[in-house]
Amino acid sequence: MSIAFILHFLEQLRENNSKDWMDAHREEYLQAKAYFVEIVAQLIGELQQFDPSLIGVTPQQCIFRINKNDFSKKGEAPYKGHFGAGISQGGRHSPFANYVLLLEPGNNSRIGGGIRQPGTRQLELIREEIDYNPGTLQQLLGEPEFGHLWGKLRATQRKQPPKGYDKTHPELDLLKYNGFQVLRYYTDTEVQAEGFLSSLPPLYRQVKPLHDFLNTALTDL
Repeated sequence: MSIAFILHFLEQLRENNSKDWMDAHREEYLQAKAYFVEIVAQLIGELQQFDPSLIGVTPQQCIFRINKNDFSKKGEAPYKGHFGAGISQGGRHSPFANYVLLLEPGNNSRIGGGIRQPGTRQLELIREEIDYNPGTLQQLLGEPEFGHLWGKLRATQRKQPPKGYDKTHPELDLLKYNGFQVLRYYTDTEVQAEGFLSSLPPLYRQVKPLHDFLNTALTDL
């Protein structure tokens, strides 16, 4: 598997983002995709060692299509500028928290965990879990090692308390979040360095308590 090949292909795609170019470079695309499938397969195997909910999950269930959706505006580039995967029980479209891997040139590759844009019902259930178990999420986000590795949640917050919650609620700051995702960004040099892939499982392991909290909230979905 070659991350360098993947980034090089994506750089070319960024400069020539059209169906005609993609059709003419189908073999390079398929090779880059095959490398990414290998990477995701290896990663799933390592994640399963500490997250048994992923047993049985396949790369094909987790990898996002490189095509943008069918509702792109006329004249808009038809392809994404990255290869991405969301690894979770049920695959990329499941309602549960996912381990994220995106390879994108321009020093924009990243890994992450959590739920980026929960749906209305997901968000209601997560807020209920925060309300029922005060301090739990705050404690795990406040762990020094977690903060050092992942920082704060990457999501917008409501200006006002969600419906049904008072402005004096002790967990108001967390209740205002519209998403529950953490991210780490990497340069092109870093993702091509020897040992990059082997460095990921320990980082993802630190995210599992966040996933456990979120997935517990979503058990009944």
